[in-house]
Amino acid sequence: MDSKFEVFYFPIKGRAELVRLLLVAAKANWESKGVTDWPKEKFSTEGLLYKQVPMLIEHKSNGKELRLVQTGAIVRYIANKFNLVTECPCKNALLDSYFVGLYEFFNGVMGEVFSNSGKENFNEIIKEYIKSDFVKNNISYQEAILASNGSNGHYMDDKLTYVDVIAYGFVESYLNIEGLFTKETTPNLLKVYETVGQNPDIAAYLKSDKRPTN
Repeated sequence: MDSKFEVFYFPIKGRAELVRLLLVAAKANWESKGVTDWPKEKFSTEGLLYKQVPMLIEHKSNGKELRLVQTGAIVRYIANKFNLVTECPCKNALLDSYFVGLYEFFNGVMGEVFSNSGKENFNEIIKEYIKSDFVKNNISYQEAILASNGSNGHYMDDKLTYVDVIAYGFVESYLNIEGLFTKETTPNLLKVYETVGQNPDIAAYLKSDKRPTN
């Protein structure tokens, strides 16, 4: 009997959406476990280290349970458990470096969007943010990495890895922000988005009730 997973998070996409997408790509048996009373659950939930979500809860076939927090740690655990990596330690180290850079980029954009959401001049703020060195530099880093792999829609060789899925989740989350991802500035990231989006399990998940609407 395979493990069963729960993703403990607020009933929104947020950072946990990257975890959900990975579990989908891995064909894992999983479900969402929504936070209902955060002030209480923040302190009463077993294993909630750092009092932060998302938390991955794995119910193993031997009856044991793993409770894991920190998105990066969760992503790496799923990637290694379900072979969303390569067989080469050197390539896996490179993938890890790609993931760290990509996740820092994701966090930067998420923080900017979240902190300015609801402001009357939101569009103007984001338009200026897209012009920032942080965004331009991070786009150039990711585009160069993907170009070095042949601009084939993958970060490493021609295999679907966890970094591909994370990149897909990032682009999918913020594709509606005008000017952030374009054919002119981010052709390789959009190629990854297109490639991963053709995965039948990912495509089915996007249309399913398992996916949060916000």
